[in-house]
Amino acid sequence: MSSYWKVDDTMRIGQTFISVPSENGLEYSPEQKIQIYIDPSTKFMSGKDSYLDFNFKISLPAGKTPTKLQLDEMGGNALIRNIRIYDGSRGTLLEEIDSYSSLCSVRYDYDTDNSARNYRALREGSSVHNIANAGTAGSSQSALANTVTNPYFKKTTGNQVSPADDWTNNSFLTAKLCIPLHTGIFAQNEHIFPLMMTNGLYVEIDTMPAGDVIKQLDSVVRFRRLPLNPVFHSLNGDVAAPDNWATVGGVAAKTTFYIRSDNNLTGDDAVAKFPFVVGETFKFINKNSTAAAGISDMSGTMKIDQINLSNNGLIEIVLDGAGVSNNGAAAIDILSGAFCMYSTAVEDATDYEPNYVISNVNLTVAQIHLDPAYERGMIQKVREGKNIEIDILTATNYKTSILASDRQTTFQVYAQNSRAKSLLVVPQDSSVYTSQQKICGLGTYEILKNIDDEDVQLNANRSGYTGICDELKDIQYTLNGRLTPSRPIDVSKIASRASIDAFHLYELEKCLDNAGIVPRSFRAFKDNFIFGRGFGVNQGALDLRGKDLAVILKYTGTGVPAKPKLFNSFVVSVRRLMIGQASVSVIA
Repeated sequence: MSSYWKVDDTMRIGQTFISVPSENGLEYSPEQKIQIYIDPSTKFMSGKDSYLDFNFKISLPAGKTPTKLQLDEMGGNALIRNIRIYDGSRGTLLEEIDSYSSLCSVRYDYDTDNSARNYRALREGSSVHNIANAGTAGSSQSALANTVTNPYFKKTTGNQVSPADDWTNNSFLTAKLCIPLHTGIFAQNEHIFPLMMTNGLYVEIDTMPAGDVIKQLDSVVRFRRLPLNPVFHSLNGDVAAPDNWATVGGVAAKTTFYIRSDNNLTGDDAVAKFPFVVGETFKFINKNSTAAAGISDMSGTMKIDQINLSNNGLIEIVLDGAGVSNNGAAAIDILSGAFCMYSTAVEDATDYEPNYVISNVNLTVAQIHLDPAYERGMIQKVREGKNIEIDILTATNYKTSILASDRQTTFQVYAQNSRAKSLLVVPQDSSVYTSQQKICGLGTYEILKNIDDEDVQLNANRSGYTGICDELKDIQYTLNGRLTPSRPIDVSKIASRASIDAFHLYELEKCLDNAGIVPRSFRAFKDNFIFGRGFGVNQGALDLRGKDLAVILKYTGTGVPAKPKLFNSFVVSVRRLMIGQASVSVIA
């Protein structure tokens, strides 16, 4: 009697990792191109197990005031603007993702949980909320406030005194980042890729401008989570009876003041948790308002010369020079517990252009070893005129822009994808900002803007690759002349910054799932606002060739849109690679 189960086409499988260096340089700066060629002798590759590894280091702009800087909270994938993958002959473009960082930000903001965030922090240089730097004044959690275990700069130890402890380029660390490439051939591919049949692969990566991806800490800037900033305690350092820095009777120049223990600035490592550095300039502001009227006008520039832990447990700040007086034309009393520090290193600079260096770039390829008989069989079938067909899940970006004054708009998505899974739209702020504005959130889109909110005001610092709502009232689509869904998707509650729209999240969940992005978290629904439409259920797809697809948006709510927008409309689809004996063809 024969068994029901049988062994068929059994082959031996092994896996090793090989390192493929970039071929056009040892170091790369912002807005340069990285080129990597994977030799066909590798034969077979597991894309999902392969990754790009490199060293990354930030440097301050020459001659500018120092401050702590770090990479975007997404980590190493934020450094990739565009990615293109060719066959080994460089004659056929197999896959291209324009605005890769924008699509990747959606994946990292929505397909995430605590385990994923911590894993990405260890491997990819992503940022996570650190309990040692947690706020105690009711602000929301920040991934850009870590001063204790930050991979991009050194942890300060002990009291900081100029000039020995001045913050310089040597204060930044060289971080080792290992990032998956979220493309259909690499991280999103569950199948073995036959490099021997495509004459290898050629990968091109365009790097992002430094000002787009390098950030100041949230705990030092004025327009992001102001309650998280260090709070003024007193001039006298008396815990029982703190005094104010008054305008009346306080004309004499002061060189020393003290910071409260709010926001976890306590313990023997309080100085290490303090987000400001020696040499940084700052001002005081009422912590319940980001308006200029709440800023005290001092007689001179306040520059930090020393950061000490005093005997009473408070942080002591000693100013550079002869000190300053609170007697300017717009001077106001600096009240204990009511005012906090904010950095002027970037905000008040005429320009601020940091830099970064990417070095020792290698694509670590997971090489798969198959039975030689299997390889010979594959080659024989190709010689007989048969093709190897590989399906990959990838995204094509169709871009459209509108002005801030456009209140109702309809734009076409001229997609020609034969097996489209979903449409994912990222409406990003297309305003032209300087590096200075992007780094500190000066004048950017206001995610939260009411002083009663937990963060007082929260400006975007990821302009250019994350989405904004900006007073959008509702969304609808037309597909082949038919409105879908039958009624508009209301997002007015999100636009008001007051609540959330359930129907929008229901539609977004379907869209993300169809796009291969598991919707595990909607925490970023305001910080990275996106919308979209799924085209199939139960792993289905839709042929968009010759079909009319349009997006209908109404900015007709009570508020007035503030920013022009560029819509990155990613059509996520299944693309087929047809690999023959002498060529590779692509069916989109």
